[in-house]
This record gives sequence, structure tokens and C-alpha cells, in this order.
Amino acid sequence: MTGPTLSAPGNRIAPWEHADSRTEPDLTRSAPRKGYGVALLMALVHMLAVGDRFLLSILIEPIKTTLHLGDSAIGFVQGPAFALVNGLAMIPMIMAARRWPLARLLALALLGSSLATLACGWAGSVEALIAARMLMGLAQAAIGPAAIGLTVLTMIPAHRGRGIGFFTAGASLGRGVAMIGGGGLLALFAALAPQTGIAPWRLVLIVGGLLALPFILTLYLWREPVRHARPATARMGPALRGMITDRAALAPHILAALCGVLALQSLTSWSASLLIRQHGLTPPQAGLQVGLAIMLAGMAGHGLGGWLSDRLGQGARVAPGLMLLGLGLCGLTLWPLTRSPSVAMALAALTLAIVGLSMALANAMIGLQARTDAGLRVEATAIFLTIVTLLGTALGPWAVGLASQALAGLADAVGMVLGATCMLGCAAAGIAVRRAH
Repeated sequence: MTGPTLSAPGNRIAPWEHADSRTEPDLTRSAPRKGYGVALLMALVHMLAVGDRFLLSILIEPIKTTLHLGDSAIGFVQGPAFALVNGLAMIPMIMAARRWPLARLLALALLGSSLATLACGWAGSVEALIAARMLMGLAQAAIGPAAIGLTVLTMIPAHRGRGIGFFTAGASLGRGVAMIGGGGLLALFAALAPQTGIAPWRLVLIVGGLLALPFILTLYLWREPVRHARPATARMGPALRGMITDRAALAPHILAALCGVLALQSLTSWSASLLIRQHGLTPPQAGLQVGLAIMLAGMAGHGLGGWLSDRLGQGARVAPGLMLLGLGLCGLTLWPLTRSPSVAMALAALTLAIVGLSMALANAMIGLQARTDAGLRVEATAIFLTIVTLLGTALGPWAVGLASQALAGLADAVGMVLGATCMLGCAAAGIAVRRAH
């Protein structure tokens, strides 16, 4: 038995169902091909959004110098300033998704994210930077539920694990592109600084804010591949009641996912600065090396997590075990990451940590979808993302920044915060494994 699943009482029309249907659509043999195309597009959208969000990670040191900030302020800008608004806006954005075509909603979300990135580039104070990050959090709140809804909609159940893996891999690609591209642009604009008279980090953010314009136009004009009737209002009440009913299995599952998000956000936000401070790398050097590690390892971890879930089957039962494996792998890498005198060893440890966390987070989403009734997946995803964003994304980077100032060392802060997080996540995943059976 896999335990109860979320369900809505009475007759209902799922967001991806036709008005005259009460079951998931009868997809043809061509559906997987079409579904993978949509999954790839959603991965690109996710890449652009996450790239906007993580450009600051490679620009921490010059921003601190220009605006005279400490690690705790930078941690607040990267974490709570973005995540609190993002988490609180998630459910209202689901309400909007019930009335708007999902592709157009994604286009508007990307536009808002781009404008916020441009505003970060022109920020003259920490208050202006915080306001821009809050705007970014609001704009990006629509991306996860809408993109996952389109992915699940267009793929048959046997392929959904890989489809969601595609989407989540877009986050790793976005982090890597932000690190590599941001570091390269930083070096280029530093060389041109005498001619431009503008701080290089500002120009990097301005360029980053303009990159999404072709995708925004494409999404706005794109016709959704499956036309479906949507209820006028989201069914948050039935979804929440279903999750509470299934709390014995879902509570530890969500706690393990929260720990994975906290660890990944902390690691990706501070890893470039860690290498700069520990090993004397320049921001472009750190951006290239950390960016490659995050991009390749993240894509591998998400792809491996989706493949293993589909291969082993029974996603609701398998997902917690794969989350436990991924969180445990991250915990084992923390000592060489923060203590090794070798850059190569630190990068290898970072790579393994990202593989583990990416695999864990892919299965956090896969397991949630498997335990949720088809008619309530969008709402359940919104509730799940709200919880992990408000706690994991908000607290992770800020906790490391606060600990870094308190302990007078970034390496100690990363080891302490991520070590405690991985231990708690492994314990929660272990409980979820037992209860899923």
C-alpha cells in the first residue's frame, strides 16, 4: 500500500481535463514526443528565471564593496528578500493560473523577473536591492506551478518522472549559466570600465535582465498544446485537506524536501564566494569552475533522479529512498568541500553534493505528484512550493551569512549549517521511507 492520495470530493474537472471528461486524457503514442518538447521549453523558462535569481551569487564580492555590505545583509538579499514574497505569492498566482492561459502567465512572469534583474543592476542602496529582489520573488511565483502543470498535462504517467526531471534540471542549468556567463561578463566589463564609467557588476545584471526578451515574446504568442477547461477558482481547501489526511507520509517527505532546498540554496548562493575566500580565485575563475560544476552536476542529478524513479516504478514509494540517498551524499562531501586545501578536491566535493541534492529534489516533486490526485496536483504543488520556499529558500542563504559573521569564517558557516540540515533531512527521509510502505 502506498497510503492515501489526495482527492477532491464529488464531481470535479481537473485542470488538464476536457469539460466532458473526468479522467486523465487518453494520450496517443505521439504524446511522449510532444510532452518532451514542452518539458524542454519549461526547462528553458526555469533556466532563465533561476539565472536571473542567481546572478547575484557571482557578484557578491563587488556588490559588497560598492554598497558596503556584510555577509548577513547579502544573505538577506539572496534569501528572505526574494523568498518571503515568492512563497506568499505562490497560492495567489495559482488562482491567476485558473483564469489565464498558462503560457501567457509564464511570459508575464519572465517579464517581471527581467525587470527586477534590471532594477538590481541600478540599485544604489541595500534597500533598493531588497525591493528589486522582492519584485523578482513576486514575478517568479507563477513559474513553478504553471510550468509543472503544463509538463504533467502533456506527458503520459510513465514519462512524467523524466519530464519533471527536465524541468528541475533547468534550475541547475540556470545556476550554471549565471555563474559562468556572469563571471565572464564581469571580466569583460571590468576591462571596459574606463570607457563605460559604470560598475561592471551593474552591467552584468543589465545584460542578464535583457536575455529573456525573445522567450517572453515566444511564450506570449505560443498556443498551449492542450486546450482544457479550468475551474473558476482553485481548490486549495480540498488539496490542503487531502495533504493533512496523508500527513503521516507527507509531513516527513516535505521536511526532507525543505532540508534539500535549504542546503541547495545555501550551497549555490555561497560556493563561489567560498572558493574565492578559501583558495584565492578571482570572481571570473570561481564563476567558471563553480558554474560548470553546478550546471553539469545538477543536470546529471535531476536526470538520474527522474530516470531512477521511472525505472524503479511506484514513485510514491521509491521517492523518499532516493531523497535519503541524495541528502546523505551531500552530507558526506562537506568536509572536503570546506577543509581541503586543493581546489580540485573542493570542486569534486561540490559536484557530488549538487548531484545528491538535485536527485533528492527531483524525487521530492515526483513523490508529491505520485501521492496527489490528478485533479489537485496544481494546488498541491503550490502548497508544497510555498512551504519549502518560505522556509528553505528564505532561511538557507541568510543562515549561512549570519553564521559567517558570527563565526568569522564562511567555511565554518557552510559546514555547520549544511551539516545540520543534511542530518535532519536524512532523518525525515528515513521516516518517509518507512511510512510510504
